[in-house]
Parts: sequence; structure tokens; C-alpha cells
Amino acid sequence: MLQRRSRADAVVASLSVASLVAGAIVIGVARVQLGIYLYISELGALTMPTAGLFQAGFVLVVAGILLVGVIVRDVRSRVPLLRGWAPAASLVTAGGLFLVAAAVPCSLGCPSLLTAEAQWRDWVHIAAAVLGFAAGCVAMLQFATASDRWVARLSTVGGLAVALIAATGGIISLARGNTDVGSTLEYVAAGLGIVWMLAMVTVHAAPLRASVTPRSVLVETAR
Repeated sequence: MLQRRSRADAVVASLSVASLVAGAIVIGVARVQLGIYLYISELGALTMPTAGLFQAGFVLVVAGILLVGVIVRDVRSRVPLLRGWAPAASLVTAGGLFLVAAAVPCSLGCPSLLTAEAQWRDWVHIAAAVLGFAAGCVAMLQFATASDRWVARLSTVGGLAVALIAATGGIISLARGNTDVGSTLEYVAAGLGIVWMLAMVTVHAAPLRASVTPRSVLVETAR
């Protein structure tokens, strides 16, 4: 049973890595095609030439997030308040909300909700994206307080980096500051989030593969 589970998790881990990397590359290609600095959501805005690429890349990233949730399904936080549900559930929730954000793109230019240009789709898109980010932050907090020290360390460093960079980019965006800097920080924060998930999959799936080795060695020795 353990061997079968380990093999299945290895396959799921490989698929999650491939999906996350492919999604990041597709979104990166979409940004390069435009040759201008835009926030991530603006790549998929209505009538944008990169909307199709953005949605394809975002769906790949969401699929990767959901598969990561499968890999880390047995991780639990040590903090009583955060032990009420699995961190994987937070990841799946974040993935689902990001999927809604991809399915309901914002209108051209992704106007602020405080302006008259904002449409209903802008409210849905931004609400789903913000709630998805919040669910992702909760997941990182849960992993940062997990009993596995490597999972905890990776999540603490990754969570702090993503939170600080994303918050800085968000403040610049709300203040209508330099779009070049703000959008770049958003991409950096998103990239770090993907790197964190890749590291989590690697660290968490490796022990399962390794756990099969001693058993096979014992069998060969007994023969």
C-alpha cells in the first residue's frame, strides 16, 4: 500500500511541477509579447491580445496548485487555531478562487473598484483574486507552523518574502504609482509563490519515494 501510494504521489508530484512551470512560462510569454509593463490581471483583460495565453497559463497554474494540495494532504499545523482544517484545503480553496478570477477577466485596463469605469466583472475578478491570495497566505501560515521543520522553514521564508513584496506592489498600485515597479513586484511575488510550491512538492514527495527503498533493500537481502 505504501509503495503504491508513493508511486502515485511521485506521478502527481511530477504533474504538479510540470503544470506550474508550464503555466508560469505561458504567462511570461504573454507578458513579453506585449513589451510593456502591465499587472498580471491586465494580461487577461477583455479584448487584450494576450487574454487567451493568460487564461491558458492561469489554468495550468491552478491545476498545479490543486495537485500540490494532493501531495501535502497529510500536513497539519501545530497551532490549535490552524489545525481545524488541512493546509491542503486552503490551497484548494485558493486554486478554486484563482480559477474564478481567470474565468471572469476584468474589463480593459482593470479599473479600480472605486472608479465609475468598474463593471460587475471587475468586482468578481478582483474579489476572487484577493480572496484567493488570502487563502494562499493562510495556507503558507499553516505550513509555516507545521511539524515538519523543512516544510515550516520553507514556508516561513517564502511567506514573508511573498507578503512583503506583494504588499509593496499592492500599495504602489492603489496609490497609482510607478506601474513598472508595481507590476514587476507583482510578478516577482507570484514567481516566488510558484517556487515555494515547487520546493514544497520536492521536499514533501522525496521522503515518500525514499521510504520505499529500505523495504526493497530488505527484500533483496533476505533473498
